[in-house]
Amino acid sequence: MTSLSSTTHPETEAVRWVALDDRTWQGRCGSDVIGTVTFGSRYVVHLVDDDMTGFHTSLESAKAQLEAWVRWQSGPPSEA
Repeated sequence: MTSLSSTTHPETEAVRWVALDDRTWQGRCGSDVIGTVTFGSRYVVHLVDDDMTGFHTSLESAKAQLEAWVRWQSGPPSEA
């Protein structure tokens, strides 16, 4: 399973989305590619190592799945 390094990707770092073309979006944390969303008959989410896949009817929900995975990998918020 892919995991994020907490030293490389602090929990406050958001996923940055880059449109590669009309049907492909790449999610990045810093300079690392985390996953992609592609559109065919529906929006498909893939992690870079194909560990997780999701199928969605909207781009927003596909992106939300990958963003939620990044937050989950970061662990619970630290207490001040």
